[in-house]
Amino acid sequence: MLHASERRTIKRAGVSWPVTMLSPQGEVEGEIENVSSKGAFISCNDIPPLEGSFQMVVKAPDYKSMFLGGKVVWSTVLKPEKGEPRLGIDVQFTRMSAGDRRFIHSAIARHYHEKTNRKAGKK
Repeated sequence: MLHASERRTIKRAGVSWPVTMLSPQGEVEGEIENVSSKGAFISCNDIPPLEGSFQMVVKAPDYKSMFLGGKVVWSTVLKPEKGEPRLGIDVQFTRMSAGDRRFIHSAIARHYHEKTNRKAGKK
């Protein structure tokens, strides 16, 4: 069976962006570990809303706060080598401004440009 990352057809960029997920039940803090134009993988200590949509405030470096809509499509328990287990969730974006979409596309392009340059031995 293929791992979820091997089934993906949309490119994802590794990032480290703080995110706050907002729902009627409260706020859940987490970190976006990778992002695509369609969604993100988030690690967090608390359980976010697993059903229905919720709002997210994403703080990417050198960009304004992004206010995105999302819903959880997959979750797992992450067991790091050190520290407490965390929850890993895959979120599908349900709402995003055109400007935020352009920013995410450019972050992905930068990620793959840097990755290609590293493989080629360029600086």
